[in-house]
Formats: sequence, structure tokens, C-alpha cells
Amino acid sequence: MTAFRVFLDSESMAEEISTSWRGQIQHAEKTDDVFSVVLSGGTTASLVYRNLANLKPLESKYWERVHIFWADERCVPPEHEESNYLNIQRTFLSDIQVPEKNIHRIRGEKDPSSESLRYEKEIINHLALRKDEQNLFDWVLLGIGFDGHTASLFPGQKSLLDVQNLCAVVEHPVTGQNRITLTPSALNRSRRITYHVIGSDKAAIVSNLVSKKTDNQGFPTGYIEGEWFLDTAAASKINSSLH
Repeated sequence: MTAFRVFLDSESMAEEISTSWRGQIQHAEKTDDVFSVVLSGGTTASLVYRNLANLKPLESKYWERVHIFWADERCVPPEHEESNYLNIQRTFLSDIQVPEKNIHRIRGEKDPSSESLRYEKEIINHLALRKDEQNLFDWVLLGIGFDGHTASLFPGQKSLLDVQNLCAVVEHPVTGQNRITLTPSALNRSRRITYHVIGSDKAAIVSNLVSKKTDNQGFPTGYIEGEWFLDTAAASKINSSLH
């Protein structure tokens, strides 16, 4: 059965993520390990990650354990308004003490094919720092689009969902914009995967995705098993039998 938690609002969801984040960072320091996390862009991410800035009172020795990766990136420069890196830099990174070398951004300004290969190598090289060599990451935080996409994995792109590569170049099905995304092969190699969704405008797609209907097989969430963090509005159309 799909695991999901319903929160009163985005603030209470953010507080839970923040509390768990702090605990995992402290555990990494205690065990002399690293804490590797994958973040995504979007409006929900901005609301949720902003609360993580409250972690800044942590001593620098804790932040030195944190490594931040991106689930996907638009092929734009880092100062572009559509950049996922810029979004997270503004709402979160600018307020904390993660060392620059621990911030593993996707270089959207580079040639997409070359950057996809480079980022895959960077992820693999990161394994040398981890005690858990089976998993690339400790926690992946993903949003959901109105069409059911996550990262830059869009419904119906089955050939992309089955690839063994860790990264891929994709084209947005509507705008034609190039993006670089982690694939299910990469995202599934995480100790924890959490979808975070807020708002009544996402209620219909959330209800569909968590229902495990056979017609959902073309959606990326069918290939990336995770827990769901929802506010009451996003969870409002979920069948009561699933609670």
C-alpha cells in the first residue's frame, strides 16, 4: 500500500521535513558519514525548502556533511529565472553553511548531452565519500506537476523510464525546452524518496497517482516508489479507503 502522510498545511509539512533533515545530518556527523540529498524545483519546493533555512543554527561541522544534488534542471544559465538552482539558492542555500564543494548543481548552461554525462560521473564519484555504497543518496525530495510529471520525467516517456543511465536529456512535451534529469535508475538508489505536494489544484492528479490503477503505468511515479507528504488540500480527493 502507498504510504502517505497528510499535514494541515505547507508549514507543518515543512517543519516535519526540517526536523527529519536535522536528525539525519546529526546522525551523519555521529557516524562519520555524509548526508546526500536530492532537491527539486517548483513552487511547492520553494515553500517547503524555505523552512529548512531555520536549520542554520547548526554548527558548521554538521553542514560539512551535507551534499546537495538536483533532480533536474532546465537548460538555462544559473542566474536565469527558470533555473532550479537559482530557485533553491534563493529560498534555502543562501541562508545556510553548506560548503560550495558540496553543492552539486547541474550546469544548465552547458551542452546538454555532455553535461548529462558529466553529472552522472559526478554522482558516481560521490560514492567514494559514502559508507553506504549501494545507495547514491540518502533522501530524494520530489514534486509533482499538474500532468503527473516528476523531476523532468513526463508521462508516456516509457523508454526514458527504463534506461540504466543515471541522467538523461529530455524535451518538454509542450514547450520543447531541453532539460537534464535524473532517471528512475538514479532516483531509486536512495534510502528514502518523498513526494511533497500541496494545494487543491494538485488533488485530482494526486488521487490518481496514489490509487495504483493499471492505467497509471505510464506515469514516472509508477517507476519511482516513495512516500507521499500531502497537505489537506492536495489529499482532499483521495479515496477514503486508502487512508
